[in-house]
Amino acid sequence: MRTTSILLALCSIINAAHASSSIYGSIFDYRKAKPTSEYFPGKTTKQIILYCKNERLDTMDLAACAQSRYEAATIQLDQKFVEIEDITRLNDRKLLTDNEPEALPYFQKAQSNWRLYRDNECYAEAYQSGTATLRYIDFWDCMTRITKNRLNELTTHNIDRQ
Repeated sequence: MRTTSILLALCSIINAAHASSSIYGSIFDYRKAKPTSEYFPGKTTKQIILYCKNERLDTMDLAACAQSRYEAATIQLDQKFVEIEDITRLNDRKLLTDNEPEALPYFQKAQSNWRLYRDNECYAEAYQSGTATLRYIDFWDCMTRITKNRLNELTTHNIDRQ
């Protein structure tokens, strides 16, 4: 009886330690997530998109598909950000010749603060759902939605200014 109790206690401790070492443990950190290229080895982006349209996916597949959509949106946003940084850097050279302040440090700080906002907003949304099994799918969907909105802001902002 005592041996069984000790074994159960050890199993609980091992289980808790394993859960907390996972990105899906008690405190989720998306930056520790493995890229979905590891979940879908050897698959092209088109193959992954097609696979993710399947209506009979399990929870892990749904989470990986949601994460994959976020990764794609992040690539687009990062490309746009670099493009705007380059344009702003050129414009800053002109500003400096007129003894005007540079815009680039403020743009970079704004982007950094936007990332903090996005991360915290999505953590809040995910944790509000409690311990639901779809929590992480909701998290990745939130990250994708807000990232695409930011991309749209940056793209529309540049179009409006031209």
